[in-house]
Amino acid sequence: MTRTTNLSSTTYRIACCSDCAAVVSVHPLNPDQQAQCPRCHNVLLSGSRWGLHRCSMIAWSILILMPFALNYPLLSIDLLGTRVDASVWQGVWKMATQGYPYTAFLIFICAVFMPISFAILVILLRFSQLLGVKPRNVLLALGYIKPWVMFDVYLVALGVTMFKVREYASLHIDIYLIAFIFTALLTTLLFIKLNLNALWNDFYPLRKPLNAVSIGKPYLCTECQYTFPLPFIGKRGEARCPRCYSALETSDSVKLQRTWATLIAGIIMIIPANLLPMSIVYVNGAPTADTLMSGVITFMDMGSYFVAFVVFMASIFIPISKILIMLYLLICVHFKLHHSIKHQMKLLHIVHFVGRWSMLDLFVLALMMSLVTRGQIIDFSVGPAAFYFGAAVFLTMISTSQFDSRLLWKIYDRQQSNHA
Repeated sequence: MTRTTNLSSTTYRIACCSDCAAVVSVHPLNPDQQAQCPRCHNVLLSGSRWGLHRCSMIAWSILILMPFALNYPLLSIDLLGTRVDASVWQGVWKMATQGYPYTAFLIFICAVFMPISFAILVILLRFSQLLGVKPRNVLLALGYIKPWVMFDVYLVALGVTMFKVREYASLHIDIYLIAFIFTALLTTLLFIKLNLNALWNDFYPLRKPLNAVSIGKPYLCTECQYTFPLPFIGKRGEARCPRCYSALETSDSVKLQRTWATLIAGIIMIIPANLLPMSIVYVNGAPTADTLMSGVITFMDMGSYFVAFVVFMASIFIPISKILIMLYLLICVHFKLHHSIKHQMKLLHIVHFVGRWSMLDLFVLALMMSLVTRGQIIDFSVGPAAFYFGAAVFLTMISTSQFDSRLLWKIYDRQQSNHA
């Protein structure tokens, strides 16, 4: 069931909500205004935005600072009379060369490749604007990689590492940490201010905006948030978005299969991630293994209760809560359970927001690998749980992105119709 709601008596265009499938008439917006769906309060259009010129300047600043943030030492310790430095790239490289290439690859993707790609794509958008080129693939790529840019999570991981490494040696902060902090802050600022929906409308303006008279049953492309009356038919007869050429929605059953498949795989991975050692420290040849929970207890024994709370939330509470929430939402869809739609949407938005922070523990491991590795006297090693944990984080994030909230609203609309 599709509902149409007017935001104003002056109709400008028709927009279909990607969260609840409501069809909404949107009037022209001032720079300080935004149009929200009256049913689910999802932001449909926003007048507040930064221009590409400003965004590209920030992206250039990020790229200039990136070599200093990634390659130069951020922290150093005096261990057994020797100075040991830690950088982002050094942690990834040591992890890869000491027998943990898959775990290192997960960290490399989120802490190195995605942040650099994010800045480069923004600059390419600016060049496209200056040259009058339609950057369809660049806009699509930005939408795909945006959730995987985790420089801010790595910044928090640095703080956790500072507390953890004090157990083994005296800690020193290098001047290049300033470059890393500025890079993380600028990346986060660009992440917040970049309005992909507005950029799609800038590069591909609506030739003839839909209005309440011309509309029948509109189509919505979830890739570029474009509402249109008729799809573009591809070479194989498939329906595609006329703006970004992405294939339109598959059936509800296929969506659920993808969500279930990635969630079940994530559940399988989270079990060994919690039971097996996440890290192993060798002192004079004697190993001390820490699981996720024992690592939290170690911080509590050191008196670092706030750090213990942060690690517990990121490494244990958030991953397990994500899985439980997704299971609940999927069960509601399969068995058509009629629960509060507002609470269900709040849970889904929480899962989308906090999911990336579970990578915190892997970033801490990479930094510890580069700092505490000194052969026979003291040595730090990644445990077998690290790969399972990283895989669980990736799979549950993919599962969340595959879940279509409109399935919940279909059940809600059906229940409302039955009670009408």
